[in-house]
Parts: sequence; structure tokens; C-alpha cells
Amino acid sequence: MKTLTITLVLFISLAGCNASDSMKEKSKNGPAPNAKILAVDSGCMQCHAVGVTVIGPAWQLVAKKYKNDPQAKPFLLNKIKKGGNGSWNEMTGGKSMPAHEDRLSDEEIAILVDYILAL
Repeated sequence: MKTLTITLVLFISLAGCNASDSMKEKSKNGPAPNAKILAVDSGCMQCHAVGVTVIGPAWQLVAKKYKNDPQAKPFLLNKIKKGGNGSWNEMTGGKSMPAHEDRLSDEEIAILVDYILAL
């Protein structure tokens, strides 16, 4: 039942995201992709969702945790770029977030961080 619920939540979260267009293609052909498309194309949504915890924490929880932290943006930029664990071990069971520095540019990571912190 839990798997079905998670699958349904992911499907609803991704509805309206055009995952078939590659983020690199969109970047070359126009303005930077929006954060949702970027998140889907880069694999973020395999472990995260906006409002529900999947494997990694729900992004709304991340936004809430770092809401008043002046170091939140640089911390999250580095965490997404380099990966790691420790911030959400009680939720993730100690699973590490993979590094995304080979998949995303610094600009793309900043788009994601701004989106997450704005939730």
C-alpha cells in the first residue's frame, strides 16, 4: 500500500512536467529550464518530491528546516553538487545523496536551490 501511495504521489507531482525534453537541449535553445523540468531531467524526482518524503526528504521540509538559515543556499548548493549524507539520516536511514556535479552546472543547481528554498 505504501508503494502504491508513493507512486501515486510521484505521478501527481510530476503531472505537467515535460520530462521528454532534455534539460541540455532546453538550455541551448532558450531560457534556462524551469525547476520542475530540471528536477525531473536530472533525476532528483527519483528520490524527492515537493510535498512528501520518498527516499530523500520532501522539499517543503527542506525549505522549512533552512528557512531562517543565512547559510542555507551555499550549504544546499554544495550538498547537491558534492552529495553526501548526515542532514536527514533519521528519515533516510543514512542513505547518501549522490553528487550531481557531473549532471548539473552550477547555474542549474542554483535554480533548484532557489526553487526548494522558495517552497
